[in-house]
Amino acid sequence: MLVYIKDFIKRIIGLLINFTSALLAIYYKIKTKKTHNITNFKKKKIMILIGKISKGGAERAVVNLAEKLSQKYEVIIVTYNDINNKEIQDYSCKAKVIKIKVASYKRAYKIRKIKKENNITHCISFGTIPNFINSITRTNEQIIISIRNYLSVAERNKKRKMQYNVAIKLCDKIVAVSKQVEQDQINKYNVKPEKICTIPNYCNKEYVLNSIQNYDIDKKDQKIFINNKVIITVGKLEEQKGQWHLIRAFKKVLEKHKNTKLIILGEGKLKEYLKNLIIEMNLENDIYILGHKNQNIYAYMKKSEIFVFPSLFEGMSNAMLEAMECGLPIIATDCYGGNKEILAPDKQDEVKCIEKCQYGILVPKLDFKYYNAKDELTKEETLIANAINEMLDNEELLKHYKQQSLQRIKQYDNDNYVKKWEELL
Repeated sequence: MLVYIKDFIKRIIGLLINFTSALLAIYYKIKTKKTHNITNFKKKKIMILIGKISKGGAERAVVNLAEKLSQKYEVIIVTYNDINNKEIQDYSCKAKVIKIKVASYKRAYKIRKIKKENNITHCISFGTIPNFINSITRTNEQIIISIRNYLSVAERNKKRKMQYNVAIKLCDKIVAVSKQVEQDQINKYNVKPEKICTIPNYCNKEYVLNSIQNYDIDKKDQKIFINNKVIITVGKLEEQKGQWHLIRAFKKVLEKHKNTKLIILGEGKLKEYLKNLIIEMNLENDIYILGHKNQNIYAYMKKSEIFVFPSLFEGMSNAMLEAMECGLPIIATDCYGGNKEILAPDKQDEVKCIEKCQYGILVPKLDFKYYNAKDELTKEETLIANAINEMLDNEELLKHYKQQSLQRIKQYDNDNYVKKWEELL
């Protein structure tokens, strides 16, 4: 009983801190509204706020942005983690990183204190909760929130929806990661067009190519590549990435191409479901869930044949861009979000069949239903299998899309990314 009372008190304290912080944020926003522009900041001190620097796409974006901006400005990354959460997987980063480990109800107080102590002029946040904390801890800085997913589909938690609505009201600017995400914000969240802009993801070419040169796949995994063509997908093992659809489709690929293997790189809460599905389908010797990889992730990509991305919704996939940097041809879903923007930038209508687009192959959206081994393949799963088979059958098609990947990635691995952020600051 005492534990519940303590937890209740902590929740009340957290709500009071957040409410007080929000009122202060509104006060400072009104106070600085008339003079809050770029010329007011003689020296920019930029803070980037994220939950933790782990192995996801948003985290890679944070590291890339911080390292680029720190060449010109004073930049700090602030990460937070629950005091009882021991799961921290750090990304190496050249920029200064401040790690705070406090109970959730103390976060807003601590982060606002860091902003004041460091005289922050701009604070950029990544993720729904960091965006909320950023927006309610304003001192005198500009508040910029980054939207990295197709939120009208991705965000179903009522509390986080409320937090996001607070963030978009209190922030100064919103950065979407793709045009589709920007449009989603305007259409579904009533964001004013003048408040939002799109800055696509950046792919760190130097880092990827150096990793390929200096790191190899793990010795225990090398046998997978011997006399086999390897299909690869990368992403958290969560609903968003739809890996179970690819596992089911791969059964049909094996009927035609027996010397083909599927590698899934990532960790997440669906790991047991995916592993059980593989066992139920008798594919233990054909499909491998290999967990997270560090710098040698790109060695796995480079030695693979095709990158397949069965996601249900996306902002703009870092993994897909990195696969392109490795010269992999891409097969991806026309999901909610940015896949089509990468592979078919001029295409507006929804994909209904296999479409050979300018920079890769698109297949129709997948559903959100979880299937087992006994369920028949859906039409969309069959199309994924057919697209893979067609690319494996046609060497010229394979080579064509390898070249197109290398051509397309040039739009995402240059300094235009940094210039767009500098224009915004």
